[in-house]
Amino acid sequence: MRVAVITNFCPFYRVKLFRILARELHATFFFFSDASEKNWEQMNPTGADELPAVHLRRGGAGTLRMLSRLIHALRRKRYDVFIQGISGRFVVPVTFLLARWQRTPYIVWTGFWHHPQTLFHRLTFPLVRHIYRRADALIAYGTHVRAYLISLGVDPQRIFIAWNTADNERYNQPVSQNEIHALRAHLGVADERIVLFVGRLSEEKGVEVLINALALLRDDPALPRVRAVICGRGPLAAALRAQCSRLQLTNVTFLDYVANDILYQYYALADVLVVPSITTRSFKEPWGLIVNEAMNQGCVVIASDAVGAARGGLLEHERNGLVVPERDPAALAGALRRVLSSAALRAQLGHAARATIAHWTYERMAQGFIDAVAFSRRHHETR
Repeated sequence: MRVAVITNFCPFYRVKLFRILARELHATFFFFSDASEKNWEQMNPTGADELPAVHLRRGGAGTLRMLSRLIHALRRKRYDVFIQGISGRFVVPVTFLLARWQRTPYIVWTGFWHHPQTLFHRLTFPLVRHIYRRADALIAYGTHVRAYLISLGVDPQRIFIAWNTADNERYNQPVSQNEIHALRAHLGVADERIVLFVGRLSEEKGVEVLINALALLRDDPALPRVRAVICGRGPLAAALRAQCSRLQLTNVTFLDYVANDILYQYYALADVLVVPSITTRSFKEPWGLIVNEAMNQGCVVIASDAVGAARGGLLEHERNGLVVPERDPAALAGALRRVLSSAALRAQLGHAARATIAHWTYERMAQGFIDAVAFSRRHHETR
């Protein structure tokens, strides 16, 4: 059996998953992007060097040349199954049509649980819904995506969950007290409680909501001293700094970029990670792998209900973290107040987070792909 996986590129957090798929499914990967997407941090590493892969943009190929290469490669070897990541305006319909023409089982891999509301996406929604309904199987990030697909009329029996996973080995490394003291010294913080944000500084990440919540906590006499550390770059960097200045918040530290190889130390330092993402016309957080990452260090996570990990089966309110309504600074401030003022609650949620994330492995994620491939071949034979 030979499986073709068509997706944009190989980010560092997919390398171990793709290795398993290459081994277990004899997968070849077709990458149609040069990793220049606006929502991808260009300083982050990519993988794929050791994978059986075809880089369709190699040599600076434009869209037509890329599509021609893809069609030629998929026709030449006659793969037994196509797995299509649901990205790429032209790649998705072209691959779907090719699969139907060749009578090749076709699987959609998606993290979408909200269709964007831009003009382009509204116009193409009927096509996307048709592809979802006609795919031989679908692979979803979590239960939230599964529920969304069912709402579009997809047969639940054709949906398989590949529980979205980060590299636990990278993020659960032990961090000594000496390392934490050194990191505090590097950041210029003493005994403050640390509120951490990691991500792109853009509208959909909701950092403005976090800053407004911090302003609500500023004069709370029941709280210890608090320092917010915001790690990331993006188009709203200057506006967010100006917001802090306008609100006279002096306890916010902006860091331009923190390499993924040392992020685990920041999670170990932090008392709480905040993931305040919001729904926009063009985006709804498919997952938020920083939730997985932070849970490896027992860092308490507070996420909005617009975060896939908080709706898809990983982060459970009051059990291993807290979930608040999106765009609600008061609710976020209340959750922060609870966590920052109670060592017992931090310990309880942090312990549960570690216990939960230990089961979110790449092997478990890969099983969703393996089951979907087996089902799609059986389903396609009976059509």
